[in-house]
Amino acid sequence: MKTQLRDLCLIIAGILLLFPFAAAASADHPQATISVAANRQANNTNCKESLHGKDLPKSQRMPVYRPPLRGAPAGRVAGGTRGVADAVPFLCTLVPEHVGLTVSAEPLLCFFLQEATNFPLEFTIIEHHGISPLVETQIAPPLSAGIHVVCLADYGKQLKQGVKYKWFVALIPDEQHRAKDVLAAGGIERVIFQDDLKRKLKLADAAEISSIYAETGIWYDALANLSRAIVADPGNKGLVQQRAFLLEQVGLSAAAQYESKRFGNN
Repeated sequence: MKTQLRDLCLIIAGILLLFPFAAAASADHPQATISVAANRQANNTNCKESLHGKDLPKSQRMPVYRPPLRGAPAGRVAGGTRGVADAVPFLCTLVPEHVGLTVSAEPLLCFFLQEATNFPLEFTIIEHHGISPLVETQIAPPLSAGIHVVCLADYGKQLKQGVKYKWFVALIPDEQHRAKDVLAAGGIERVIFQDDLKRKLKLADAAEISSIYAETGIWYDALANLSRAIVADPGNKGLVQQRAFLLEQVGLSAAAQYESKRFGNN
């Protein structure tokens, strides 16, 4: 009986001696107790990054727009039918809700028409607190559905650095009654072309340039680079998908969906 009692005491003592070491091992390797939660958190963190596909070929990566930490919303305005005799298609400028940035003196300005129209369209750009427009011109119909581009270089005009501008496109269903115009608007500012951005672009290949602009917060140049590439290669599904992805990020769903449907995507 005494022998059995002694053996039992030895077993209990051994367990008590081993317990601190087990606890210490757990403390030394806390990841063992939180590995499931950590993996879940890592998956959530990497979700957005996976959308632009670090593991994909460069030509298939999606640009991720990171808005600049500056400025107030510019009040993006989108236009639609206002009860005129002939329906006016949905119209919007392809801009973020804040003042979009460019490093170009002669940027491309893009707008979207949901349907084709025979109404003339007027384009205007003016300094934010200005009186006289920098450019004011009409674009003759017919205008097809889809994304359209206005280039300031065509008008021999340049944006000043550090100056905010407003720009407008207006469909004119009745030239005698301009109150019926359907108007869309956005904001733009030309900023300094930083040396760090120049270096990144210099080292990048053509497929990376739009993503670099987008990640740096340079909206207009990201969109312009994709738009030029699509004009040069209109049948390139990957480029159209990238532009649709970029537009969707700033709430331009109508234009993004139109782009996606060009190749039968939903």
